[in-house]
Amino acid sequence: MPTRVKIRIRSLKGFRVGEIMETSSLLNTGYTGSSPEVIFPLRLAETLGVWPPPLGAIESTYDTAGGPVRFYMIKEAAIIRIVEEDVLSKELIVDVAVSPIEKEVLLSDYVIGELGIVILNAYRGYWRFDFDPLDKVRYGKRPELW
Repeated sequence: MPTRVKIRIRSLKGFRVGEIMETSSLLNTGYTGSSPEVIFPLRLAETLGVWPPPLGAIESTYDTAGGPVRFYMIKEAAIIRIVEEDVLSKELIVDVAVSPIEKEVLLSDYVIGELGIVILNAYRGYWRFDFDPLDKVRYGKRPELW
């Protein structure tokens, strides 16, 4: 199972500012970025109130494994943190790319690093925080599709 973590999201923009929800998210180290960027499926973006896109959203095209796809980037649109039974990660303000085709939340390599996630076994979904003891193993979550 690929590595997924549970995140708590709080909307900072759009028509539901302050809306909070939890969902699983896929750690995608192949999703590189120069800012803390997260992909939201369209349905999640609607639920959090960042779709339709607020003023200032930027339309852009991303090269994906399936070919080019149009996304809408909303800078500093949400705060996320990892939610585990025994601990919460620090909060991180993220840019949100709204995807019309993606079905689950994707965390970029930038976000993975900033939240202190260390992938131990990508195939089995094992991970830990960088502040966890070296022998601590955390287990990936099941996918939540939007």
